[in-house]
Amino acid sequence: MADALITSADLELILQTTISDASLKTMLIVIASDFIENFTNRKFLSQEHSKETHDGDGTHYIYLKNYPVTALTLVEAWDTYNNVQLYAYTENEEYLAYMNEGYIYMRNNTSVGHKNYKVTYTAGYVIGSMPYDLRNACAQLAGLVYTNKMKSGVKSESMGKYSVTYDKGDILIMGIPVPADIAGVLNQYRRRHI
Repeated sequence: MADALITSADLELILQTTISDASLKTMLIVIASDFIENFTNRKFLSQEHSKETHDGDGTHYIYLKNYPVTALTLVEAWDTYNNVQLYAYTENEEYLAYMNEGYIYMRNNTSVGHKNYKVTYTAGYVIGSMPYDLRNACAQLAGLVYTNKMKSGVKSESMGKYSVTYDKGDILIMGIPVPADIAGVLNQYRRRHI
């Protein structure tokens, strides 16, 4: 389960509505937050990632799973067969950290291998510093689930010779198509290199 990306106050302020059931508000926020983290393939709230493993692919780059990075503690090469550290790299001498973008540039190419690099770092936003477009997307998704909880993606219905047309959205949250503007925001935060 994801951590809440917005507060109940954020939800009501952005949606300009009041939801009196506190449990419902929490559930809607968690559903939207979980959807966002799964869709973007990353975590957004600040937390430490200890010995996150990466495959060496022979390039200069190690793409971290989460960003923005606020502290980079350790970059190591590992012998995965014997499960021992081979080497600890020194920042600015052997690698450069691109903290906002979430990747490491190794001065020498990485050694090709499976899970042969481990990185310990802290990444993410504190809840008050989450970008507004992401907070807005989370609230809008929560509102979409709240207002469409019984529609399940139905675009139109008719009674005579019963007919149903479903929205053809590419992205669904609980069976409800995600509007293109929200999908566009989420695509900007999607982690593609892992």
